[in-house]
Amino acid sequence: MWTQTVTPKVRNISVEIHEAFINQPLEILLIPTLLAEDGEILRGQVHAFFDQFQADANLLRYDRAEINEP
Repeated sequence: MWTQTVTPKVRNISVEIHEAFINQPLEILLIPTLLAEDGEILRGQVHAFFDQFQADANLLRYDRAEINEP
């Protein structure tokens, strides 16, 4: 795993990667780091950030008969 913190000045980001990553699948995750340095507070802030993109599955309803229809 490799991490790098950058402060972009424009909308495009160019990152130089290690040679070992060439021709390998990579997952790129962007997390805002205008966050606290304390681990517990940071974890809470990251969860709060990503919670805004999650749906509450408890609000989903379905009809069993409808699911089994061809």
